[in-house]
Amino acid sequence: MTIQELKQYVKNKKKANAAKWKAETDMHGYCKPFTDNDYSKNRDLIFTGKKLHKTKFTHNSIYKFTR
Repeated sequence: MTIQELKQYVKNKKKANAAKWKAETDMHGYCKPFTDNDYSKNRDLIFTGKKLHKTKFTHNSIYKFTR
């Protein structure tokens, strides 16, 4: 594959993806952030923040023996 063929392939791929994304946008609409009502209805489904327990990585041999 030459450079010219590669450029043409990339251009065609971008056009195909743009057409696919436009069709999906026409069908489903654009993504919008949650409103306050949507957030309150779905707040148990939204996971935010850090985990309760973090894994501690230590590379200290003294730590291994004192545990």
